[in-house]
Amino acid sequence: MTDAPFSPHRGPAAPGYYEDEAQLILGDERPGSSARAFWIFDGETRQFLFDAQAAAYFGLSEPRQWIDEAQVLQYLTMRNIERYYRVMDTRDMGSIIFEDIEFTRGPHAGESFVINGSVLARFPDSKVRYATGFLTKSDSSYSDFIVREISGDGFFSWDCVSQTLHMSKAYTDLLGYSAEELPQTIDEWSTLVHPDDRDIIDVQRHILACPDFGDSFEYCARMRHKNGSYIWSIGRGIVVRRHPDGSAISMLGTFSDINLVQDNFENIKQLLYTDTLTGLKNRSFFQQHLARWTDPDIRPVSVIYADVTGLKITNDVLGHADGDILLLTVTEVLNTVIERPCDIMRLAGDEFLSIMPQCSWEECNEIVAQLRAYVRTHNALEGVMPLFVGFGCATLGEQANDTLQSTIERADVRMQAQKERERKDNYRALKAYLERRKGRPVSMRDGRRLNYLSKEERAARAHNSQLAADAAKAEAAQRAAPASDGAPES
Repeated sequence: MTDAPFSPHRGPAAPGYYEDEAQLILGDERPGSSARAFWIFDGETRQFLFDAQAAAYFGLSEPRQWIDEAQVLQYLTMRNIERYYRVMDTRDMGSIIFEDIEFTRGPHAGESFVINGSVLARFPDSKVRYATGFLTKSDSSYSDFIVREISGDGFFSWDCVSQTLHMSKAYTDLLGYSAEELPQTIDEWSTLVHPDDRDIIDVQRHILACPDFGDSFEYCARMRHKNGSYIWSIGRGIVVRRHPDGSAISMLGTFSDINLVQDNFENIKQLLYTDTLTGLKNRSFFQQHLARWTDPDIRPVSVIYADVTGLKITNDVLGHADGDILLLTVTEVLNTVIERPCDIMRLAGDEFLSIMPQCSWEECNEIVAQLRAYVRTHNALEGVMPLFVGFGCATLGEQANDTLQSTIERADVRMQAQKERERKDNYRALKAYLERRKGRPVSMRDGRRLNYLSKEERAARAHNSQLAADAAKAEAAQRAAPASDGAPES
């Protein structure tokens, strides 16, 4: 908790204070042009997610992108960074985030901001697991703060002289009480706070007693519902008047069910990690979860790499709608055949990856055989768009000092070898289908590699093709020899 940036009106309470509260809040001081920005912190990856306004404050062109912690900290002063780690890596500052910060770079370099939020959960070592909150320019008045927060789920006013509470219907409804049943004093209200979270009451009392502790507070705590259960909540408040001696006369605040914030967090993650066409997980999901698949407890880990033949030509000849049908058909094949727990991802336009924990080489190889059989059955149906997909599989630990990345690359090489073996037949069948659809000859030449790849990239492609050809020859020789060790087929 730090000194809040707001400077509320102070002075003796006027008669009929609560009747005039709305005029005090909504009167001459209107919200300024400074917009409030929303942020989320994921402690597993040590990354931030910004909405459009937060991205604009940091000078980032793309919102809804995960930003590394180190990149965000580059914008802050050393003092800000020191306090940041006290909040994020220790319990010293509690569960409330309320800080003045100054940007050192970007479009707002030299300008002051206020960051406020709540720690939703921590790891056993005290580091933050999830946190969320808002960022706004510090020239926003306290009225701006209240006007924005008054739109929350529940609203309360606190008469610090009489120690009485006035709560909105939304507040009482959230906790399941009627207005008459809900506690009417601060002491009674404190009994609703979970015993483990009652340190927030001491924080509030310090703020009410003296402005040296700031005028605003925020807490994340469990509140007892009428049915006896506890619900997580976020509460925010601000002192709106003080006596000449500094003690508070009144406070206003809001109360929100934290599940709304958690749902929003999960919805945004779902949006970021999902391929919009196929509904599969995307490359961002793959990059964010690499560490999970290297856990020794889930071994053996097997992967299947899949690549569609002829997607570019299908798009060029028939249009992208037919190309989308092709990709959706591959998705159907993968989802139908792979029934075991796994993560299926679309990494790029025509590339798919399935990562399967606790999956042996034998099981993985059998799944690949089923995938190929499913594709053959599909292509035998009359009138369907033919589907040609290369599949390659590999298992982590096949070779010394194996890594997940090298395992995926090995599956890719085996997939390319299969595609190379079947390329002529597949392109002949695809050409026949396209010409039937268009009623004219179709060229199957694809000049993208010569037009868009550098000399080094073309050399690398040639090297990989040679590796695939060598692997194909080795596997052909192995199949010709008597089977003795269950060597991989794919």
